[in-house]
Amino acid sequence: MATTTTATTTTPATVTTAVTTSWLKLHEKMVICVLVLAAAVFLGGKYLDSSAAKAQANATVAVQLAADAKLSAQQAATQAAQVQAQYQAMVDILQKQNAALAQAVTQRDAVLGQQQTVDKTLSPTQLTQRWAQLVPNTLPIATPTGVTVTTTDAQATVAELENVPVLTQNLKDQTAIAANLQSELDGANKAGAENNTVITALNAEITNNDKACKAEVASVKAAGKKNSLKWFKRGFIAGFLSGLFTAHAAGI
Repeated sequence: MATTTTATTTTPATVTTAVTTSWLKLHEKMVICVLVLAAAVFLGGKYLDSSAAKAQANATVAVQLAADAKLSAQQAATQAAQVQAQYQAMVDILQKQNAALAQAVTQRDAVLGQQQTVDKTLSPTQLTQRWAQLVPNTLPIATPTGVTVTTTDAQATVAELENVPVLTQNLKDQTAIAANLQSELDGANKAGAENNTVITALNAEITNNDKACKAEVASVKAAGKKNSLKWFKRGFIAGFLSGLFTAHAAGI
């Protein structure tokens, strides 16, 4: 009578599962630490990515603000230069006008002195003619012995016969000079206001440039940290895989 023996065969899959389970039980703490460390590295990478993106965004905004401030400063400087040029042109014109007016005053004063000298040597007929020219409403009369004029005409005209026209024109010219000086002052005030605007714009440009530089430095630092973490990840993965391979080769 033949006896049949049935051999129980363990499949490779079952053996692999058992070995893996046994290895995980032996290295449970190490696996947990690795997983926790991997999670920390992953979350840290996300944080650094977010920080780098935020820093880059801030740097972009700061650079744009700096560019806008620079453009505003340039526009303000251009405007100030235009106002300054207009002011200088106005000053040149007014100075020429003032010089011409002053020269006219000097010439009239000289003519007045000469006329007064001539008046002292006029004949009665010439004197009455000059009198009538200066004060048309008077009627002085030349006589063989001199000039006849009413008391009223004499009182109204003698004191101011030569001075009134000159003084009146001088007053007009001095008034024009004063108006020109006021225009110069107004222009200077406007130019000063424009210069203040330029100063304010330049200060804003400097401030924004400083912010932009700081933001760019922060962005570079964040990018550097991100890059360092990236290499750390690679080293960590390589070391972990190398450790697993070494442990497997050693039969651990």
